[in-house]
Amino acid sequence: MAGLPELYLSAPAARLPETALTNNQVLDRVRDRFRGTDAEWKLVERLIRYVFRLCGSELRYMEERAPRPVADHAVAAAHDLLASYGLHPMDLDAVVYGSIAREYFEPATATEVSDKLGAHRALSYDVVAACAGALLAVQDLVARFAVDPDLKVGLVSTASITETHLSYDIQTPEQVDLLAAGLTIGNAATAMLVTREPLPRSGRIRAMFSQGMPAHHKLCRAPVDGPFQSQSSALFALAEHTPGHIQECMARAGWKTPDVDYFVLHQPSNRILKGIAEGLEARPDQVPKIHGLYGNTESSAVPLTLRYLLDQGMIRPGSKLLLGSAAAGFIMSTLAVEWVA
Repeated sequence: MAGLPELYLSAPAARLPETALTNNQVLDRVRDRFRGTDAEWKLVERLIRYVFRLCGSELRYMEERAPRPVADHAVAAAHDLLASYGLHPMDLDAVVYGSIAREYFEPATATEVSDKLGAHRALSYDVVAACAGALLAVQDLVARFAVDPDLKVGLVSTASITETHLSYDIQTPEQVDLLAAGLTIGNAATAMLVTREPLPRSGRIRAMFSQGMPAHHKLCRAPVDGPFQSQSSALFALAEHTPGHIQECMARAGWKTPDVDYFVLHQPSNRILKGIAEGLEARPDQVPKIHGLYGNTESSAVPLTLRYLLDQGMIRPGSKLLLGSAAAGFIMSTLAVEWVA
């Protein structure tokens, strides 16, 4: 891609809470709050189970006891990452927090992450773009690296929203469409590095591309004073735009679908991923699905999926990866990465 500096993306670190919730455990929480008749409950339960089947939901991890500040989760993942590379927090020139979860409007959550991490000289700021935040944060760092030669090492951290922003109070079929997507969400925290020099486990960033369709911003939101809400049917329909977006990023890298080893995508629903694979004319094995293992971990989903593929030994030197996420807003963001070590 013309004008793109030589930069590398590290293997991610990822952390999960200890508590794993099954679909039945989640449904028990909804049932405990249900105020209608048994017949009405059977309909609501059937609709929620239908959502779980479409998404492929089985488990999600939630922090439930003695909740810690959001920044602490991002810090824990960042510590793991730096330790794995033998780096010190003071080696970081920038720290970007790429998630929506936060406990205050200002300052940037990244400043708390940096302070607790010990990255006391880092430029620290947030990129808030729903589930696309991590990839847009990487892209923002790439742009900064392109114009500032003093930047050598940047960190992108994420932490997904906590249970306090989810609702188990679902009383009607209409509320299922609005709130059931929140029942598939799980917590996770991740961290990745952007560097000028290749690291032992890293890939070269070959191309990047982002698009916005802001007319659809009302379809999904996490209000500051209320639970996560998503008009899932309408939002998921926008996934039809994703294959074309991904193809543009591939074209910028000089790749076609058969060249890509794995499309490392956001994990809101197995049905969506199946549709994207069909739109790209990709083999099913090119589009890994891990929603059943962790749920929808929002901005942490792409790094978590990449971590999973690395742990499984599926990525090797020379592997071509297309990292992509679509997000509320509506925002699409992709990176083409060629693994080097």
